[in-house]
Amino acid sequence: MYLIAYLWNKLLIKLRLRQPAPQLTRRQALSIKPLHNPNLEWKYNEEGRVVATLTRRGGLTGKVITFFLAVPEERPVILDEVGSFVWKMCDGQHSVGQISEALSERYNLTRREVEVSLNEYLRMLAKRGMILVAVPQEIVEELDESTKRVLGVTEMQKIIEQQVATPHDNTKPDDADIPANKE
Repeated sequence: MYLIAYLWNKLLIKLRLRQPAPQLTRRQALSIKPLHNPNLEWKYNEEGRVVATLTRRGGLTGKVITFFLAVPEERPVILDEVGSFVWKMCDGQHSVGQISEALSERYNLTRREVEVSLNEYLRMLAKRGMILVAVPQEIVEELDESTKRVLGVTEMQKIIEQQVATPHDNTKPDDADIPANKE
């Protein structure tokens, strides 16, 4: 089954119907700085958990789904304790490596365990449009043009710079549990 999926993906890439996955080194991946999507509404609930409001996908797919199913326009997503901890650190100031280190210390896990889980969690948040990723300029300069295009680095850089300059003001009074940026 894996072979069929692999060959199908290769064919789609060859036909230019799908772009190849970007190739980043571990160092490059750990230096990326995730941050909240500036267009996403979110807040903290009474328990200190993050509640993000996701809006229904627009376009043809969203309209078809809405036609057949009663899908609400918006739905809240409540992050668990670990997810909320990661969310607090997705401020454009902390790198994936720093978030990984903080999780490792807080939950007494190995760095490798945390990196794998954190990578998948951040991918899921990005796929849902909840976060953007800030790629440091020195890493951008190391990437080839096709990788930059696949990552969407050039289009996102201005949005990311604006977000870092004017952060979202949903701070919880108890933000002392976020480690200070060590860079």
